[in-house]
Amino acid sequence: AEIKSLLQCYTIRMESLKDDAQLILQKLFENESNVRLKIDEIKNGTEVFPFPLIQKIRSNLNVLKIKVKEQLSEEAQDFLQQQYKLHSEELEVLQQQLRNAVNIQNENREKEEREALLSGGVVRKRTSKDVTKVAEDITNRMQRNTQLLAAMVRQQEDTVKNLVTSSAEIKEVDAEYQTLSSVLISSHRLVTKFGRRAMTDTILTYLGFFLFLCTVLYVIQKRVFS
Repeated sequence: AEIKSLLQCYTIRMESLKDDAQLILQKLFENESNVRLKIDEIKNGTEVFPFPLIQKIRSNLNVLKIKVKEQLSEEAQDFLQQQYKLHSEELEVLQQQLRNAVNIQNENREKEEREALLSGGVVRKRTSKDVTKVAEDITNRMQRNTQLLAAMVRQQEDTVKNLVTSSAEIKEVDAEYQTLSSVLISSHRLVTKFGRRAMTDTILTYLGFFLFLCTVLYVIQKRVFS
């Protein structure tokens, strides 16, 4: 019953979000699930590294952070901010699990190589081909590790670039809001000024009409009673 109540509460909060924010959260869940599957495959020896999925998660988080302020209610903003924090923490966990999976894969390969060189506790005589193959395997493994590190560095660089871009966009939007605020203040002053002028013109019109009537009545009085 408690779990059902929590699910209902979560569903209600999700429905309070805008459609684009809900779509981003769905993409985050999908990408995180796919990364977990890839991590399991890496542990089993498959050489598939989910760097594109990691990058998609980073991009979705950057967009999600911007979408927080676009929600209609304060409750929706708080809920989306919580989701951003949770998924950011989940990304760190996935990255750590990915590094651990790669280390496990390397350890398993080293273990297989040692077992291939040992037979019943007796060291098998290695030919030049065996030595060459082992050297090639070690070289390939080092290259893969280098590529992994290079990919992580590129991801960090892309993240920094995205943060810089997001910061610049936020500053630009803030400047636009300030400009719009200044325009609105100036427009309000002009409308108030024109309203005052309209009031003054109305008063002067009525006063002129009153003076005109007084003049007409005066002239009529002089002509009739003279």
